[in-house]
Amino acid sequence: MGKLSFLLAEDYIKPKIYFRSKTSTDSIIYSKDTKKQFRGLDYLSQMLLSTTGFIVNAFQIDYYQLLPRLIFESIDAHKISKKLYLVGPELSLSIIKRGFTTTYDKHFYNFEYLNIENNQDDLLNQCVELLKEGHVVYLLPEATFHWEPSFLRENEYSTIPSCSSLLSQLANAPVLTTHDKSDNIVILHPDFPSEYSGSLSDCIEQQSQTIYQSLTN
Repeated sequence: MGKLSFLLAEDYIKPKIYFRSKTSTDSIIYSKDTKKQFRGLDYLSQMLLSTTGFIVNAFQIDYYQLLPRLIFESIDAHKISKKLYLVGPELSLSIIKRGFTTTYDKHFYNFEYLNIENNQDDLLNQCVELLKEGHVVYLLPEATFHWEPSFLRENEYSTIPSCSSLLSQLANAPVLTTHDKSDNIVILHPDFPSEYSGSLSDCIEQQSQTIYQSLTN
C-alpha cells in the first residue's frame, strides 16, 4: 500500500512537468490576426527570446501602436525578462499615452517612455545602459529623424538611421528595422554591429547605410 501511495503521489506531481510550457524558451505563439498584420515575426521572436537587448528602428507611423503592444504583450505572456522603452518627443509620447487609458494598460505592462527633448547625451547613455542590461529600446519615427546626440552632430552624419547605429555600436546590440508594406508592418532581419569593422564613425556610417538600403529592397 505504501508503494501504491508513492506511485499515486508521483503521478499527482508529474502533470506539473508534463504540461509546463516551453513557449518562453523555444518560441513565441502569435495569433492569426497578428500574423495578418505583421511580416517577419520570426525575427522579432529571435530577438525577444535572446539574452541581449535590441533596438527597434521604427520607420512606420504606427497610429494604433500595434507593434509596441505586440512587444510588451509577448514579453508578459512568455515571462521574458525584458522591458520596453519607447523613445520619442513629448507630443508623440503623449499621443501613445492617450492610447493606453485603462488601468490594465498603464500598470500591467512593463514599458516606459523616454523623451528625446531632455538632455540628448544623457538619454543616449541611458539607452546604452538599458540595452546592455538586455532591454528593448523602441525608436519612434520622430526619434529616428530628430534625435542627434553630440557625437552625431560633431561628425555630421547624413544617413537617417545614424542614432540607432550609434546605439547599436556602443551597446553591441542588434537593430530591428520596421516599415509599412501592403497593409502590413514588416519586421526586417536583425542587423548586428559585429558585421562592421573600422573606427566607430566608419561602423556607424556603414551600418546606417545598410539599414537605410534595406528599406528599399
